[in-house]
Amino acid sequence: MVQIRPNSFAAAALLFASHFISISSGCVTPPPSNGTLEFPYPELGTDAPSDPATTGYFINHLCLNVRNLTESVNFYSDIFGLRKIFTLHVSEHYSITYMGHSHGGKNGTGYQTTDELNREKNNAEGLLELVYVDIPDNGLAASTKNPNTFGHIGIVVPDIQATQARLEAYGDSVEIIKSYDQNMFLPSDIANAGSLSPEAVAQLSKDEIDFILGVLIPFTKPLIFVNDPDGNLIEIQPQEGSALV
Repeated sequence: MVQIRPNSFAAAALLFASHFISISSGCVTPPPSNGTLEFPYPELGTDAPSDPATTGYFINHLCLNVRNLTESVNFYSDIFGLRKIFTLHVSEHYSITYMGHSHGGKNGTGYQTTDELNREKNNAEGLLELVYVDIPDNGLAASTKNPNTFGHIGIVVPDIQATQARLEAYGDSVEIIKSYDQNMFLPSDIANAGSLSPEAVAQLSKDEIDFILGVLIPFTKPLIFVNDPDGNLIEIQPQEGSALV
């Protein structure tokens, strides 16, 4: 018999999912199940080891195309504490900027000088690359407005309510899409960035949409969503939040 320790991730995932199954089941009628389990349910990965040839691989950075480099650098620096590592001026109108937190991607774990940040760039995790073309008409559409393969940036904070208060203190400088303890809805920027654009919703039944919302609303209620200066969605979740969101 396989035993699951109460403090294991698998147990937490299953308990979390069962919690929201009961919540959503009380709100909407679930669609037909897959024959063995009712939605929603977690499908955990296997314990099979990775190909040894990939030893040492890790996700180093994500890249955003931006409309105003100064505005984007200031936003990610002031609001989320990222530091500029460098800007490579490729040409008069084209540049590439890297930003990140000290010590591998978690702010406050130790200070690094700019030289140290540059030296450790290829060993760090969670870096942000900003690509900027300085042209008069840079009509980049955000995924919240024109859904594409980019969804959102996820940031974890130690105190979600303190973060909410801090974001509100910035006033109009930060566009808060959904505050802590608020419900998400359709249509919305959050839905667009999460593959639920009006065009996608039109291809699903009303029962399934209602069921999806019955699951996503409690999932996302403790989260904060904001837009960056280019309209890219940023999801902010608490340190003690669910591992499945």
